[in-house]
Amino acid sequence: MPRTRIEYAVSMLMLCLVWTSCGGSSNRTLLSISISPNPATAKNGTVQLTATGTFSLPPITVSPLAVDWSQSPCDNLCNVVPAVVGPIGVSATGLASCAQGYSGTGTVHAVAPANPNLPPDTQNVPVVTGTASVTCL
Repeated sequence: MPRTRIEYAVSMLMLCLVWTSCGGSSNRTLLSISISPNPATAKNGTVQLTATGTFSLPPITVSPLAVDWSQSPCDNLCNVVPAVVGPIGVSATGLASCAQGYSGTGTVHAVAPANPNLPPDTQNVPVVTGTASVTCL
C-alpha cells in the first residue's frame, strides 16, 4: 500500500512538471479585439464603446478589455496636444464624443499588447488592434 501512495505522488509531481514545462497559462496571447457597438452612432454627441478581447487560452473572451483608445480622422494637434481632439474624440474609458457642430464618420481604434500581462500603453511590443466606425449626427 505505501508504494501505491508513492507512485501516486510521483505521478502527480510529473503531471505538474509537464504542465509547467508546457507553459501553463503563460503562453496565453491576445488574438483579436472587437469593439461594440460597431458601427456606432452618437445621436446625442456621445456613444459608449466596449472592447472585447479574444485570447488563445481560457478565459477565451474578456469584456471589457483594458485597451488604449484612439481615433481618426484627427487634425495634426491630436498627436501633439493630447487634450485637443479632432472631430471625434474617445476617452480612456471608451466614451466616443463628437466635436460640437461636427457631422460625419470616423474610426475609433482599440489597441492592446498581444501579451496580456503587459499594460495597454506598453510601447514597442507586438499589439493587436480593433476598429469601429463612429458616426456623428
